[in-house]
Amino acid sequence: MRSNKINNVDLFTQAANDSFSKHIKTKSKEALEIIKRRINWQKLLKPIEKEILKIKANNSPAGRSSFDIRVIVKCFILQTIYNLSDPRLEEEIADRRSFQIFLDLTSLDSIPDETTICRYREMFARLGLDKRLFNEFNKQLNSLNLIVGKGTIVDATIKQAQATSGSRRDNDADFTKKRGKTYYGYKGHLAIDEDSEVIKTVEFTKASVHDSSAFDQLVDYTEKAVFADKAYANKTRRKKLEAKNIFDGILAKGYRNKPLSKSEKRFNKLLSTVRNRVERPFAFMKRVLQYSRCSYYDLKRNRFEFIMGSLVYNIRKMITATT
Repeated sequence: MRSNKINNVDLFTQAANDSFSKHIKTKSKEALEIIKRRINWQKLLKPIEKEILKIKANNSPAGRSSFDIRVIVKCFILQTIYNLSDPRLEEEIADRRSFQIFLDLTSLDSIPDETTICRYREMFARLGLDKRLFNEFNKQLNSLNLIVGKGTIVDATIKQAQATSGSRRDNDADFTKKRGKTYYGYKGHLAIDEDSEVIKTVEFTKASVHDSSAFDQLVDYTEKAVFADKAYANKTRRKKLEAKNIFDGILAKGYRNKPLSKSEKRFNKLLSTVRNRVERPFAFMKRVLQYSRCSYYDLKRNRFEFIMGSLVYNIRKMITATT
């Protein structure tokens, strides 16, 4: 849930027990300067700007703002990093010089208000521009050889729906069970690169959707290996991986009348040392970005939030890998 208090996160500092590749300590102002400098904003936003121009040409209410799309996307990034509500983001932009510098705003420029930020989020979520933005950024990671393609690790996490408030209820969310506990919300699905741990692909569904249902959207079958937990195990999937000469790193699953053998248990333990890396993006979103549950009351906007969390994680991976 978005906060009305600034989250003074040190984006590039890890706890001592984390096993990320590098430990970079930096103040908030320095972190924003690094992000601003390292991203090729023109390449990132050119395809998005084309879509925005189409909307403006059609006189869409979402397209009437005079703000540069670069300012808007940077607002989304600030909001995600610092876990800010729309009103609080507007206040912080007005108050913090470091935010204004990051947004390339002078003292004479207008500041995006909460209505503008909300309107653009609605447009991005509705038109799928959030996913387009994520994919365009990953092209920059590809150019830096941060998506190696040797192996892919797949997993999903439950994101609980925003709490019901008065008559407001998230009617897009639904129920699922995990370890005997019932949850109401959604699932965020990720595929990460085995080597760099960069998020390659992201999907977002209702909670009732089985983890494995997103497998074919997360895996492109060009990698050399795929790792996943036992929830993704089935004969058809294993045969497809075998037919494409892809290493099958999906954990073996035991059944009531056919428990796992000792060798299968040992192999699962070995595979888990690789598969467990996919927990790190989820942990980053929860602990660093304070993204523990959904902030909105519908699937599209909550998908936007999950994709932006994934984008910020990848921005961080790019910076730590190239510093």
